[in-house]
Amino acid sequence: MRLYKANFYLQGVLIFSAEIRPMISAGSAMGSYISPSSRIHNYPIMYGMLGKPAEAYFVFPSLHYLDYSERKRRAKTKKGLQYTSIRKLLEDFNKGKDSFYVFPLLPVKLTVSSFLLSSESWSYVLPVRNPTKNVFPRITSYSAFMPGSEFTTYVVTQGNVKLPEWIRIGKKRWGIFKVKYEEVKVNKVEKKKNEITSIPINYNDAKFFGFKINKFSRVLETPNVEEGMIGWAELEECQVINDRICLPINWK
Repeated sequence: MRLYKANFYLQGVLIFSAEIRPMISAGSAMGSYISPSSRIHNYPIMYGMLGKPAEAYFVFPSLHYLDYSERKRRAKTKKGLQYTSIRKLLEDFNKGKDSFYVFPLLPVKLTVSSFLLSSESWSYVLPVRNPTKNVFPRITSYSAFMPGSEFTTYVVTQGNVKLPEWIRIGKKRWGIFKVKYEEVKVNKVEKKKNEITSIPINYNDAKFFGFKINKFSRVLETPNVEEGMIGWAELEECQVINDRICLPINWK
């Protein structure tokens, strides 16, 4: 196994929403305001590193209909979103096969801009509005991360794995990153009890890898429970690397 400290340098617009609130201006409703999360879930990062930035997020729009009761009749399946590649990656990693695992991203530096988006279209004569994929307000104000933003995390690899230098984390998020890796030389691995993780972790993944969580402080939660909550955790037992790096990984 190899451990890397990875820095992600944003090269385009990144919309990664965590909170949607009604927007009111001059006493009138103006649609919604979407503010981004400074923590980025590890699943879109792993999809991007696999070269599949859209498998579960945008390829089949009808899958999203299942989240909205008034549009379920338009869905052609009852399975919903499927995280096939992520599940296989986690299983391969747990079995010691050639694979990698990425932890959620923490911000190092953020550059933020705001802009308006409208979901309606206009003809030459009359305004028209086609049905949108989901229930969506006509006008939405976004805050987005811009080039100059930087994030960091840890990446663990097993076997023969080539890590990508560029990734894109989903069509709906537009995020293009340049990634630089710095290998951490592992000099010592020691088991310790009741240690706090060195970086926010995925709750579901930690349990899948066989770690017991004593305490958990959530910093990000997505609508899909299968993705897992992101947060700081106190692990009942952890293999601490170089006396300072605590991650829910069984080091081999």
